[in-house]
Amino acid sequence: MICQSLKQPSTNFSLNILSFLCVMISFSTECLSQETVIKMGPWEYLYRASPKITVSQTDLEKYPLEVMTDFEFSGELEKDIFRLNHVIVDGTWGIAQGALHQASGRSAALKLGTAKDFELEMGINAEGEGGWYLLYGFKEGQGHGLYNVTLRTSGSPWFISQFARSKGIEASDIEIARYECRGNEPLTVSVIDGKLTAQINRRVLIEDQELPNYEEGDIILGTYDTKYGPKPLKIYGIRLRRPRE
Repeated sequence: MICQSLKQPSTNFSLNILSFLCVMISFSTECLSQETVIKMGPWEYLYRASPKITVSQTDLEKYPLEVMTDFEFSGELEKDIFRLNHVIVDGTWGIAQGALHQASGRSAALKLGTAKDFELEMGINAEGEGGWYLLYGFKEGQGHGLYNVTLRTSGSPWFISQFARSKGIEASDIEIARYECRGNEPLTVSVIDGKLTAQINRRVLIEDQELPNYEEGDIILGTYDTKYGPKPLKIYGIRLRRPRE
């Protein structure tokens, strides 16, 4: 009898399995139907280098970039002389031989735009000591950031962090990779559906990282002061695209 029951499952058992599979298929179909495909709009070219261009800050007004002059925030380790610390923007930007760079001060920042979902591509030269950062979804002191610092003896770590009330949230400052920039390199950063992906040259720094409480906000590129000063960042191109309206 036992063998017979194993060879011929009961009708009720088969119906239960069928019902279970139907529910799972229905659930999977519902989940797939709820997925949102984000269609991106055209690229917006914020800056293109030309070797013949050399201008002062006052001439940057023709570019769709906002030079920030009244901006202040703190990283989680605000008293650290190397990590993202207490940032007070006091610097200016200029262009020399086509490269957009910090022209004065201990910290300088540029607002690249405002978005929730976005793709950002830049051509940069981030050689040398010092620190720099990229904030995204930053609004009224809340948001997220990616930053990098190059040290003389400890390499070049990359970190992510989260902010609230213009201060780094406790335990949110996390090292994600080590990569020391060499020469001119492409950097790509995207946030799609609340997930961060960043790559420099061919090195993936982070991929599909969930960003807690992520909302629409400003995208801000900047340098910050360290024991060795700010990063001598040179930018040769910036383009940004956001979802189609």
